Amino acid sequence: MSSSGPSSIPYTVPLPGGIPSTHTHHTESTTTILVPKANTAFLNPVQQYNRDLSIAVIRAWNEMRKEEAEEKWKKRIEAKPEAVARKKEKARKRKEAKAAKGGEGSGAAAGTGPEARDHAEVIDQPEAGPSEPAEFRAQQFTILEALSATGLRSIRYAKEIPDVKYVLANDISPSACEAMRQNVAFNGVGESVYRRKPVVPSAEGSVPGPSAGAQAGSGEAALGELKTVEEIQEEMIRVGRRDGARGRVIVNEGDACSLMYARRAPVARCDVVDLDPYGTAAPFVDAAIGCIADGGLLCVTCTDLAVLAGSQYPEKCFSNYGGTCVAAEYSHEVALRLVMSGLAQAAARYGRYITPLLSFSIDYYLRVFVRVDTQPLKVKSLSSQIGTIYVCRYCQAPTPQPFGRIVDREEKSGKTTRLYRTAPGPTIPGGGCELCGQPTHLGGPMWLGPLQDKAFAERVLRSTAGQEAEYKTWPRIQGMVTMARDEIDELFYFTPNKIHGLFHASSGPSSYIISALLNAGYTVSRSHASQGSIKTNGPRSFVYDCVREFIKTNPVRMDKIAEGSPARELLSREMTHTVDLTPHPEAKRFERSDSKLVRYQTNPEANWGPAPRAKQVPNSAKSQVAAAVGKRKADGAGGEGEGASKGKGAKRVKEDEGVAGGAKVDGVVIEEEESGDVKMQEGGDAADAEEEAALNA
Repeated sequence: MSSSGPSSIPYTVPLPGGIPSTHTHHTESTTTILVPKANTAFLNPVQQYNRDLSIAVIRAWNEMRKEEAEEKWKKRIEAKPEAVARKKEKARKRKEAKAAKGGEGSGAAAGTGPEARDHAEVIDQPEAGPSEPAEFRAQQFTILEALSATGLRSIRYAKEIPDVKYVLANDISPSACEAMRQNVAFNGVGESVYRRKPVVPSAEGSVPGPSAGAQAGSGEAALGELKTVEEIQEEMIRVGRRDGARGRVIVNEGDACSLMYARRAPVARCDVVDLDPYGTAAPFVDAAIGCIADGGLLCVTCTDLAVLAGSQYPEKCFSNYGGTCVAAEYSHEVALRLVMSGLAQAAARYGRYITPLLSFSIDYYLRVFVRVDTQPLKVKSLSSQIGTIYVCRYCQAPTPQPFGRIVDREEKSGKTTRLYRTAPGPTIPGGGCELCGQPTHLGGPMWLGPLQDKAFAERVLRSTAGQEAEYKTWPRIQGMVTMARDEIDELFYFTPNKIHGLFHASSGPSSYIISALLNAGYTVSRSHASQGSIKTNGPRSFVYDCVREFIKTNPVRMDKIAEGSPARELLSREMTHTVDLTPHPEAKRFERSDSKLVRYQTNPEANWGPAPRAKQVPNSAKSQVAAAVGKRKADGAGGEGEGASKGKGAKRVKEDEGVAGGAKVDGVVIEEEESGDVKMQEGGDAADAEEEAALNA
């Protein structure tokens, strides 16, 4: 029973029987997937920007990968001429010696003497001419999506990214894998575009062709003819593939970490690993770091911003990411740096080093793209790029405290020796804020290095220029990546409204602070993480002096400020910098532009945000669920073996829509589903429940 004809949906392959009535379809770009109405496979349409951005970044990374590979290839070719010449000379001498030896032997056998050989006709042997110049050909690469759900992202990767050999789409849920297999077939990406044409049986039902019988025992009797280039191009256009995108999708059902740990051997590693879990990605990071190839791209999403960017659950933030969150207006940048620190330390354990390419705080989640290389020498500098920060309880002024420092020492011989030392501390003598005198709190450890690679951001902008038709969220991609490119590497941003509030002053335009910073020679940029934010390499004390200068013409009502309050302390301090509030010509570029690029997204529709989880097990059915799952494991009907028996994974139920596998209790199917978030486990704490409520608000 079909609900609609497949022919009405472009870029798809007709399914036997049409689209099931139990499914609806969702389309992004040239990919259309079938989604069960019973919500047994997770899909959030709001994440289309995440998928569009990921495709753009992977395409740009692929171009960078090919350029680096070609550069290495050229260096090898240029370094070989002398070696090749020596090799050819040796080969020529061996050939001459062999020819001379062969001539002597034939002369002796024929009974001829030296005189006969002297007068023998010499026949020149033909020599090989110059070969065609070598041409560089980049290797294909592989992608692993560890938590695929419906397979939408994997199918789009195969259809829209060139040079992909295959995409390995994994999920532990049997129903999700069944949905993936259906969607892969529906989009025609389950087989290689180079596969042979199917054999058409003859009238008698036998395989035509004289070679069919000869190949009957070779296993190739069912193989048809090879496709022509024109036929391959026609098929690619029919299913909506972009130029050069010939990859296929392989569906795997299993535990994500087990799969990634099984691919740690260098020959089995994947070039791109994508982690997009529901909640934290922390449980999957170690396995992902091990299975990614040198120079590979790691894409990570974390949706637990209630933990990362909040201030209520520092203990859970520390257990997930190895650092504590902070209560400050720049908490979203802190969240990015906490995730980056976790990735860097996980990689360092294996002598691997990460390079952040792009890092974004987007809506209700984080998305980071990092490059992973095996470089033990660079790992030594990690201690200088990770540290804690002291955050003032009142004015939120941050003071970093790195764990290490790098010292370059000049030797008498003129050689420079790099030394790695511990950093002095504390950076705040006495533990109080030097700007307002209030106590400070400690945050981190977190990443203190750059979050954006300017050159890579420019590469993404170039590769997506003029491709409005390819990406539905193109204006936002251009807007956010442009902001990432222009964002300076200094720690943390501030908003003028917050700074004015510290002084109980009326809010003024941000342009006067920007002009004052530029007039003083400091660098200024916006931050992608917060609208109206300012990042600068100027000290926080200079920013406060800008407000004090502003207050001279916009007085504060002192009768409204309590005695001994931090605001009075800020107002009573003398200015330590010379501030020039004259409008700077460069300040205009920070004003709102008329460009169509979207730098800060507004809610496009009602109830916009995280999608709900799959249906949870009712409290009244927990005992039945436990018994059913235990019986299923005892009977060997699936499960995750030792890991599952120890509580890994979470139990959920779904309405019975013909899902294959799983134990059945009162008309529902029970299965194990992998999740990296602790709150999916039975008996989660109050913090987990509150976090989920905040995300679904």
